[in-house]
Amino acid sequence: MTKKTKDKVNNKKIKKTPKKSKQEDNNELNFDNEIIIGINSNQKQNTKNKNKTQKKKVKKKYRKKKLSEKEIKRNRIIKAILKWIVLIILLIGSIIYFLLSPLFNIVEVNVENNSKISTEEIISLSKIKTGDNIFKTRKTDVINSIKENPYIESVQVSRKLPNIINIIVKERTTNFLLEFVNAYVYLDKQGYILEISEEKLDLPIITGYKTPIEEIEPGNRLILEDLKKLEKVIEIVDVATSNDVIGYITKIDISDATNYKLILEGEGKVAYLGDTSELNVKILYMKKIIELEAGKEGEIFLNRDLNKEYVFFRESV
Repeated sequence: MTKKTKDKVNNKKIKKTPKKSKQEDNNELNFDNEIIIGINSNQKQNTKNKNKTQKKKVKKKYRKKKLSEKEIKRNRIIKAILKWIVLIILLIGSIIYFLLSPLFNIVEVNVENNSKISTEEIISLSKIKTGDNIFKTRKTDVINSIKENPYIESVQVSRKLPNIINIIVKERTTNFLLEFVNAYVYLDKQGYILEISEEKLDLPIITGYKTPIEEIEPGNRLILEDLKKLEKVIEIVDVATSNDVIGYITKIDISDATNYKLILEGEGKVAYLGDTSELNVKILYMKKIIELEAGKEGEIFLNRDLNKEYVFFRESV
């Protein structure tokens, strides 16, 4: 082979060998796919394992750092919460100690608007004692205790710091009487039984009620049927008062809701009212008959259809 021929062959071999790109030069050696002269398989595996170990260490270190940052943040939050809890406990303890100090011991109890029930009795019912802590006194308990007295309709309790309690009461008033054995039952407009007494007050007496005798006790109320009739009795009394004839009425019989009877003992008369329709007109008729038939005993018949029939008086024989 001539020299020229050899040179051509060598040139062709050189051209066939591909050049490495810059990118391939910059890449890390891939020990899995490349064969490197001078490095045996054991060295290759050791190098690979070393690279993996280094990567794991970096990842582990990063995780530890990340976890430690979370722990620091969590610990800060826990410390802040504990700090506030301690402060709140100290504050509450200080407030309780302050409120329970002798400064807030009751020295005075004032009672207002009472006339029937004495101040001493209301204070006794309240179970409030001077020297007790003002905040230990529960308003609900005081109100319920005072209202055990039938004459007490409502109670308001207030604290005047540091050591005074004010009690404002509203009392019930006796408006009617019930005949009860040899005594009288005091009754208010709401049908509450206030008292049973032998003393007869100058008030209308209601007869013909249906409330059982065993339920006639102070603090109790009339049964529903009697309460409905009581509403009509109040209407009768109001109209009679406005027409200046209430002084004649001594008793009101409610046994028949369709025919109320007014007993005028001073005049010796009984007025049959019927129901409470056209009440004002009926009371005016009654007043006129009382004036015209003064001194005569008898019956006044007002239980008529006033559009068709006349009222009349029938003298007793």
